[in-house]
Amino acid sequence: MAPEVFTDGWARAWGERMSGSPEYRRAAAAWEGAVVLVMEPDPAVGVAAERAVFADLWHGECRSSGEAAPEQRAQVPLVIVAGARMWRDVLADRTDPVFGLLSGALRLERGSIAALVPFATAAREMVAAARRVEASFPSGWR
Repeated sequence: MAPEVFTDGWARAWGERMSGSPEYRRAAAAWEGAVVLVMEPDPAVGVAAERAVFADLWHGECRSSGEAAPEQRAQVPLVIVAGARMWRDVLADRTDPVFGLLSGALRLERGSIAALVPFATAAREMVAAARRVEASFPSGWR
């Protein structure tokens, strides 16, 4: 069975997809640093507790990925937070991640939009890699 989104198994597969993507490797060739993505709880769709995943990104490769421990979240330079429904829209290609950040639908808990602007294409390729992960969704999502 496919791992649920924003779990350790899903994040590991996401990291593999990034590292295996020539488009991501080109777009992120100058990107250094880790990112944590946080899905806020939404019991109505089956996400009872917050979920956080990390990716350690280095010059077009994902060196490691998985469920984010609290100390990782506290130390990474970039933390992006959104509700479960917004992440579903991003993963379903209904919301562009860069537009989501600019509109406030995706929120920066740490980091700055100015630092991300040069990596807009890399961010889109990061999400494209996530879309290629075979995943399941909590039971409340239809």
